[in-house]
Amino acid sequence: MKNYLLSILILLLAVGTTFANSIKVGEKLPLIEISDKGLLIPEYDIKEEKMVYKVDTDISHKKWTSSELFGRVGVVYHLAARAGVDDINKPFIDALIAADLPEYLPDSPYKTTTILNTDDALWGTAGIASGRFEKSQKKTTYAIFVNDCSGVAQKTWGLKQKESAVIILDNDGSVLYFKEGKLTEEEINKSVNLIQTKLGITK
Repeated sequence: MKNYLLSILILLLAVGTTFANSIKVGEKLPLIEISDKGLLIPEYDIKEEKMVYKVDTDISHKKWTSSELFGRVGVVYHLAARAGVDDINKPFIDALIAADLPEYLPDSPYKTTTILNTDDALWGTAGIASGRFEKSQKKTTYAIFVNDCSGVAQKTWGLKQKESAVIILDNDGSVLYFKEGKLTEEEINKSVNLIQTKLGITK
Protein backbone atom coordinates (compact mmCIF):
# COMPACT_ATOMS: atom_id res chain seq x y z
CA MET A 1 0.00 0.00 0.00
CA LYS A 2 2.82 2.39 0.88
CA ASN A 3 4.53 1.70 -2.43
CA TYR A 4 1.27 2.35 -4.27
CA LEU A 5 0.74 5.70 -2.52
CA LEU A 6 4.36 6.65 -3.15
CA SER A 7 3.92 5.88 -6.86
CA ILE A 8 0.80 8.07 -7.02
CA LEU A 9 2.64 10.91 -5.27
CA ILE A 10 5.58 10.69 -7.68
CA LEU A 11 3.17 10.72 -10.64
CA LEU A 12 1.36 13.81 -9.34
CA LEU A 13 4.64 15.61 -8.77
CA ALA A 14 5.78 14.71 -12.26
CA VAL A 15 2.56 16.05 -13.78
CA GLY A 16 2.84 19.25 -11.74
CA THR A 17 6.42 19.72 -12.86
CA THR A 18 5.41 19.26 -16.50
CA PHE A 19 2.75 21.94 -16.20
CA ALA A 20 5.09 24.32 -14.39
CA ASN A 21 7.72 24.04 -17.12
CA SER A 22 5.41 24.26 -20.14
CA ILE A 23 6.53 27.83 -20.88
CA LYS A 24 10.28 28.08 -21.36
CA VAL A 25 12.35 31.07 -22.38
CA GLY A 26 13.98 30.43 -25.75
CA GLU A 27 11.32 27.95 -26.86
CA LYS A 28 8.07 28.43 -28.78
CA LEU A 29 4.97 29.17 -26.76
CA PRO A 30 2.84 25.99 -26.68
CA LEU A 31 -0.12 26.37 -29.04
CA ILE A 32 -3.63 26.70 -27.64
CA GLU A 33 -7.10 27.18 -29.09
CA ILE A 34 -9.83 29.01 -27.20
CA SER A 35 -13.34 28.54 -28.56
CA ASP A 36 -15.46 29.19 -25.45
CA LYS A 37 -16.04 32.95 -25.97
CA GLY A 38 -12.49 33.54 -27.26
CA LEU A 39 -11.31 36.62 -29.17
CA LEU A 40 -13.28 39.82 -28.65
CA ILE A 41 -14.07 41.56 -31.94
CA PRO A 42 -14.99 45.25 -31.63
CA GLU A 43 -16.21 47.32 -34.56
CA TYR A 44 -13.87 50.24 -35.04
CA ASP A 45 -12.88 53.26 -37.11
CA ILE A 46 -9.38 54.53 -37.79
CA LYS A 47 -8.96 58.05 -36.43
CA GLU A 48 -5.63 59.85 -36.29
CA GLU A 49 -3.77 56.60 -37.07
CA LYS A 50 -5.45 54.71 -34.23
CA MET A 51 -8.16 52.07 -33.96
CA VAL A 52 -11.12 53.64 -32.14
CA TYR A 53 -14.24 51.82 -30.96
CA LYS A 54 -17.35 52.52 -33.00
CA VAL A 55 -19.85 53.76 -30.44
CA ASP A 56 -23.15 51.92 -29.96
CA THR A 57 -21.97 48.71 -31.63
CA ASP A 58 -21.79 45.26 -30.08
CA ILE A 59 -18.67 43.22 -29.42
CA SER A 60 -18.74 39.75 -30.91
CA HIS A 61 -16.47 36.74 -30.26
CA LYS A 62 -14.74 34.10 -32.31
CA LYS A 63 -12.41 31.17 -31.82
CA TRP A 64 -8.84 32.25 -31.10
CA THR A 65 -5.58 30.35 -31.48
CA SER A 66 -2.24 31.43 -30.11
CA SER A 67 -0.72 31.05 -33.59
CA GLU A 68 -2.26 34.48 -34.20
CA LEU A 69 0.43 35.87 -31.89
CA PHE A 70 3.15 34.96 -34.38
CA GLY A 71 4.42 37.51 -36.88
CA ARG A 72 5.07 40.38 -34.50
CA VAL A 73 6.63 41.16 -31.15
CA GLY A 74 4.09 41.05 -28.35
CA VAL A 75 3.17 40.72 -24.71
CA VAL A 76 0.71 38.11 -23.47
CA TYR A 77 -0.84 39.32 -20.23
CA HIS A 78 -2.72 36.47 -18.54
CA LEU A 79 -5.09 37.23 -15.68
CA ALA A 80 -7.35 35.27 -13.39
CA ALA A 81 -10.78 36.89 -13.24
CA ARG A 82 -10.43 37.71 -9.57
CA ALA A 83 -10.67 41.02 -7.75
CA GLY A 84 -7.28 42.70 -7.41
CA VAL A 85 -5.39 40.42 -9.82
CA ASP A 86 -5.31 43.15 -12.47
CA ASP A 87 -3.51 45.38 -9.96
CA ILE A 88 -0.60 42.95 -9.53
CA ASN A 89 1.17 44.05 -12.71
CA LYS A 90 -0.55 47.38 -13.33
CA PRO A 91 2.84 49.18 -13.08
CA PHE A 92 4.09 47.01 -15.97
CA ILE A 93 1.03 47.83 -18.11
CA ASP A 94 1.42 51.51 -17.25
CA ALA A 95 5.06 51.31 -18.38
CA LEU A 96 4.00 49.76 -21.70
CA ILE A 97 1.49 52.58 -22.23
CA ALA A 98 4.11 55.20 -21.35
CA ALA A 99 6.53 53.63 -23.85
CA ASP A 100 4.04 54.47 -26.65
CA LEU A 101 4.80 51.28 -28.56
CA PRO A 102 3.64 50.90 -32.21
CA GLU A 103 0.38 49.01 -31.61
CA TYR A 104 -2.43 51.31 -32.71
CA LEU A 105 -3.31 49.83 -36.12
CA PRO A 106 -4.45 46.29 -37.07
CA ASP A 107 -1.13 45.47 -38.75
CA SER A 108 1.14 47.13 -36.18
CA PRO A 109 4.46 45.36 -35.43
CA TYR A 110 3.60 45.10 -31.72
CA LYS A 111 0.47 44.11 -29.79
CA THR A 112 -0.51 43.46 -26.19
CA THR A 113 -2.79 40.43 -25.85
CA THR A 114 -4.73 40.13 -22.59
CA ILE A 115 -6.20 36.73 -21.79
CA LEU A 116 -8.78 36.75 -19.00
CA ASN A 117 -9.37 33.38 -17.36
CA THR A 118 -13.04 33.65 -16.43
CA ASP A 119 -12.96 29.95 -15.52
CA ASP A 120 -11.01 31.11 -12.45
CA ALA A 121 -13.69 33.60 -11.34
CA LEU A 122 -15.55 33.23 -8.08
CA TRP A 123 -18.94 31.57 -8.46
CA GLY A 124 -21.45 33.94 -10.01
CA THR A 125 -18.92 36.63 -10.99
CA ALA A 126 -17.77 35.42 -14.43
CA GLY A 127 -20.46 37.45 -16.19
CA ILE A 128 -19.47 40.60 -14.33
CA ALA A 129 -15.80 40.04 -15.16
CA SER A 130 -16.66 39.47 -18.84
CA GLY A 131 -18.65 42.72 -18.92
CA ARG A 132 -15.75 44.69 -17.50
CA PHE A 133 -13.42 43.00 -19.96
CA GLU A 134 -15.57 44.17 -22.86
CA LYS A 135 -15.45 47.72 -21.49
CA SER A 136 -11.65 47.51 -21.47
CA GLN A 137 -11.72 46.35 -25.11
CA LYS A 138 -13.87 49.34 -26.06
CA LYS A 139 -11.50 51.71 -24.29
CA THR A 140 -8.35 50.11 -25.77
CA THR A 141 -9.69 48.99 -29.13
CA TYR A 142 -6.26 48.48 -30.70
CA ALA A 143 -5.22 45.88 -28.10
CA ILE A 144 -6.15 42.20 -28.31
CA PHE A 145 -8.52 40.75 -25.71
CA VAL A 146 -9.34 37.05 -25.29
CA ASN A 147 -11.97 35.72 -22.87
CA ASP A 148 -10.96 32.20 -21.84
CA CYS A 149 -14.11 30.76 -20.25
CA SER A 150 -12.70 27.25 -19.94
CA GLY A 151 -9.24 28.15 -18.62
CA VAL A 152 -7.47 26.61 -21.62
CA ALA A 153 -4.40 28.86 -21.38
CA GLN A 154 -4.00 28.39 -17.64
CA LYS A 155 -4.30 24.61 -17.87
CA THR A 156 -2.20 24.08 -21.01
CA TRP A 157 0.56 26.48 -20.02
CA GLY A 158 0.52 25.33 -16.39
CA LEU A 159 -0.10 28.78 -14.94
CA LYS A 160 -1.04 29.39 -11.33
CA GLN A 161 -4.63 30.14 -10.45
CA LYS A 162 -5.59 33.46 -8.85
CA GLU A 163 -2.49 35.02 -10.40
CA SER A 164 -1.11 37.31 -13.09
CA ALA A 165 1.49 36.26 -15.66
CA VAL A 166 3.54 38.16 -18.24
CA ILE A 167 4.97 36.54 -21.38
CA ILE A 168 7.03 38.46 -23.95
CA LEU A 169 7.18 36.90 -27.40
CA ASP A 170 9.47 37.42 -30.37
CA ASN A 171 7.86 37.61 -33.82
CA ASP A 172 8.48 33.90 -34.42
CA GLY A 173 6.49 32.91 -31.32
CA SER A 174 9.50 32.15 -29.15
CA VAL A 175 9.40 33.18 -25.49
CA LEU A 176 11.76 36.06 -24.64
CA TYR A 177 10.59 36.53 -21.04
CA PHE A 178 8.15 34.86 -18.66
CA LYS A 179 7.15 35.51 -15.09
CA GLU A 180 4.17 34.74 -12.87
CA GLY A 181 3.43 37.19 -10.10
CA LYS A 182 4.48 40.79 -9.62
CA LEU A 183 7.33 42.20 -11.70
CA THR A 184 9.85 44.33 -9.84
CA GLU A 185 10.71 47.83 -11.05
CA GLU A 186 13.97 46.49 -12.46
CA GLU A 187 12.15 43.68 -14.28
CA ILE A 188 9.65 46.17 -15.70
CA ASN A 189 12.42 48.39 -17.06
CA LYS A 190 14.31 45.43 -18.55
CA SER A 191 11.14 44.04 -20.12
CA VAL A 192 10.19 47.33 -21.78
CA ASN A 193 13.78 47.80 -22.99
CA LEU A 194 13.74 44.26 -24.40
CA ILE A 195 10.57 44.98 -26.37
CA GLN A 196 11.96 48.26 -27.68
CA THR A 197 15.19 46.56 -28.75
CA LYS A 198 13.27 43.85 -30.62
CA LEU A 199 11.27 46.55 -32.38
CA GLY A 200 14.38 48.53 -33.24
CA ILE A 201 13.30 51.49 -31.14
CA THR A 202 16.17 53.66 -29.92
CA LYS A 203 15.70 55.60 -26.71
